[in-house]
Amino acid sequence: MAAYRQRMMLMALLLVPCAGIVVGAQTPSAAPEAETQDDIQVLDDVVVSGEKPTRKVAELIPWLRRLPGQYTFDGFVDLGGKGDPDDRRNVRGIGTCIGFGLAPGVQCEIHVRWPESRGPNGEEIPGGVSALAPAMILYGLEPDEIGIRYLQVDNRGLAEGATGLVTGDTAAFRTPCVDQPTDCQRVVRITAKPESKIVDMQIDTELNLQVALRYRFQLTRVAQVQGGGPAAEKRR
Repeated sequence: MAAYRQRMMLMALLLVPCAGIVVGAQTPSAAPEAETQDDIQVLDDVVVSGEKPTRKVAELIPWLRRLPGQYTFDGFVDLGGKGDPDDRRNVRGIGTCIGFGLAPGVQCEIHVRWPESRGPNGEEIPGGVSALAPAMILYGLEPDEIGIRYLQVDNRGLAEGATGLVTGDTAAFRTPCVDQPTDCQRVVRITAKPESKIVDMQIDTELNLQVALRYRFQLTRVAQVQGGGPAAEKRR
């Protein structure tokens, strides 16, 4: 656990320059700038309100400020991504998100588990064992592309990150998988509504553009964080 925390702190320091803005530090799976249009397409696919993705800092900052807090996690993992009830595993967990830096940045540490599942011969299967107990997620403003920068490091030390856009109340990110073949993409969608204690998170693993694994989490804020800097959500 101590070694894990040291790796997490190092990742955070690499992402936070002295100005306090999270920028697009390169990771093995960081999405290149050429994929910005893909991010826009992802948002168009999941947000059907007709709204356009925003690139205004004044609109991105309020979205980031909805994230800090202490949460409980509920939901499920769909091991096949096809909606088969036999493939569904209920999840439980906790997490804490705090603000940091001079500009809005949010750091979350989560512990999410579900019953372990393996293949017929005891082999590992995608999503069969939680890699999110613990995991760290960082969110921040991307000053060059004017979007939200996302980076997740799981308990295996694997990092995935991308720059995404916000449409309405939903941010979406698309990044290549680091633990699957080259035709694998991870699509992360996070919906945080104003004045709501609920944050919805969906993580789809797509193989050849078909959903092969889905995480569907509902985060319920049970407490506000203390302090946390300018990114911390104001107490109501």
